[in-house]
Amino acid sequence: MANNTPFSGLSDAAGGILLPEAQGALLTNGVLQEAGALALAGDARTTSSRREAFAIWNGTPTAEVVGEGGTKPVTGGEFGGGTLNIKKIASIVTFTDEMLEDVQNGDLNVLVDSGVRTAIADLADANAIGLDSGSAISGTFDSELVGTTQTVEWDADAQDGLATAVSAAMGSLEANGYRDNLGILVHPSVIRTLRDARQTSGGTASATAQAQSLYAGNDPFYGLPVYYSSNLNTLAESAGSDKVVAVVAHRPNIHVRVRHDVRVAVSNDASVGGTSLWQNDLTGIRYVWRGGMYVHDLARSVVKIENAS
Repeated sequence: MANNTPFSGLSDAAGGILLPEAQGALLTNGVLQEAGALALAGDARTTSSRREAFAIWNGTPTAEVVGEGGTKPVTGGEFGGGTLNIKKIASIVTFTDEMLEDVQNGDLNVLVDSGVRTAIADLADANAIGLDSGSAISGTFDSELVGTTQTVEWDADAQDGLATAVSAAMGSLEANGYRDNLGILVHPSVIRTLRDARQTSGGTASATAQAQSLYAGNDPFYGLPVYYSSNLNTLAESAGSDKVVAVVAHRPNIHVRVRHDVRVAVSNDASVGGTSLWQNDLTGIRYVWRGGMYVHDLARSVVKIENAS
């Protein structure tokens, strides 16, 4: 059903009721989306402004030994800046008045509400990452996680390939001075990949070794907090250019500001897409979220793990 088409029931001549008496019998497709990019942020808070400017200390401070009364050197560090701009994500759902009247148990809005909120969260997640279900997009936020220039290759043929890639990504961040407060964002398909990983050596016999789970009792992510996003590429798909399956980041460098959480407004007097709600017996429910994301030192504080070959 197109987004601009109101929920409708049977034709006038069909008779019967619009929905079954037991609302629990209404069938819906499961929402298979997980949006964790904003949760990865180590600096997330509400804001009362449309824009936030950050002063950033760049470079490496230096010092020198000087004599009494000697000229003091200027340090090698300097101040820079970054800006986070608040963006808006919105959606409108329209119902026929008959549909609302014919709901006999509960409120149909509840069934729709969770889906719309999930759609808003998924869109914010996609813009924060720079991928929409694995396809590259031009995000609306001030930074995209996949915009980093640091890359680690995942060896999909190795049973311990993912753990090795995560370790390499952590090593890159540690070399840049980011040793603590790291986190990983990964596609939910990683759960099966880790579950299916098997030891290929050791044990009393080859068959026994093959049956032993590689990660049973072991953490392949070395204690990092794990967040999931279905906007990353799946670990099951074939390799290719720019296939990003995970992101390891220094969380405090990721800044999220929420101007307001999802707000809901209801009207049957307004017009939606040129259609008068009142004239056509429609009720519109509008959802709006405002927020933004910015990553400072993106190229050094974020590493993406790719399945490129």
